[in-house]
Parts: sequence; C-alpha cells; structure tokens
Amino acid sequence: QLFRSSDPLGGAYYNIFDGAHRDTLGWHFDRSNFSMNLILQTTPGAGGEFQYVPDSRPAIDGMSLWSEVETHIEGKVKTPELWPGSLYLFAGSRSLHRVSPVSSGQRVNAIFTYVEEEGARLNEYTLRKFFGRTGPRA
Repeated sequence: QLFRSSDPLGGAYYNIFDGAHRDTLGWHFDRSNFSMNLILQTTPGAGGEFQYVPDSRPAIDGMSLWSEVETHIEGKVKTPELWPGSLYLFAGSRSLHRVSPVSSGQRVNAIFTYVEEEGARLNEYTLRKFFGRTGPRA
C-alpha cells in the first residue's frame, strides 16, 4: 500500500531546469519510495533527459568509490522518451537516476511523492539540500 507523502515541501513540488544556467540534477537515489512525475515542458536536443539504472541500489550500496559506480552503470543507463504530458511512476529509492544538463530552454516537471509508511516525511538534510529550507515559508 502506498501513501501520499505528508511532507509539506517534498510531497508535491515542481522543478525547473534552465539552460541559461546549465541546470542538472546529478546521480542520486530518492528518499521517498515512489514518485509520480508529470512532464510539463521538455528541451528536445538540448539535454534535460531523465536517465536511470533499473534496480541498481543493491549493487551500488556496496561500493565505496564513484569510479566503481561509473563502471557498474556503463551500458545500463536507460533514457526513456518523455514529452509534455508524459506521466510516469518511478521507484527512485531503488534506481540510481539523474536529469542530464540542460543547454538551452527549460525543462519543467511536477513531482508527487509516495511512501510505504503513512506519515513519513523527508529528513532535515534532504529538505535543506533540495528546497533550501526545512518548512513552509512564513
């Protein structure tokens, strides 16, 4: 059973990746079990691709060097074709993933996170890293 995240910042939010700043989101695992992603705007031919390595967490958790991770993911990276209006459910806590650097235009997506434990919220570190704060603006 899945529950919508009760986190006031991480439960539902949007990302804008701007080519003017070469925005990207590096390789990572999510803290939430699942996310529903709605693609609102893409940057065809200008980066901003969603890329992932399916079910890679068990292997990568045992690695201590980034070079080991790079070797492990070589040839395993998936890049699905996504267009405005694409909606996908993703198990980000199990699969290493990223958004490649955007070189022009803007990539925009809305994210809705889901957890297996009712009432689960992001920890303070994650809130500060992704949202620059730990709670709603006053």
